[in-house]
Amino acid sequence: MAKDFSKYNDENPVMAILEKAKQEEAAKNDATAIFQSIPQEKTVSAVQQEVTAPQEAQKPEEIKKILMNISIRETTKKEWKMFFLEHDLSMTQGIETAVEYLMSEVKKNNIKLSKGGITK
Repeated sequence: MAKDFSKYNDENPVMAILEKAKQEEAAKNDATAIFQSIPQEKTVSAVQQEVTAPQEAQKPEEIKKILMNISIRETTKKEWKMFFLEHDLSMTQGIETAVEYLMSEVKKNNIKLSKGGITK
């Protein structure tokens, strides 16, 4: 048998919860009706733009760093390290700078790079 809650007043905790649930359901139905009245194509693209724009603005691009192993003679490593230290660079900074310069010279056609080395 179902209980008849209509005889209880609004101060009763059960009735207060039921009233709140009815208000939430009405608000949900209102929101659903408003959402359905908007053309779906615009809604999806507008939501995507609103979601992606703040995320892109808040999250700076993460640079993933990896460890790279190269095989060179110990004397070569010491020479490079001393050379880069003389110019206030770490090994990583020096190698990155050297490779970037080498790539730019090849792109400009100032040099040709091959297995045999560098030619002009």
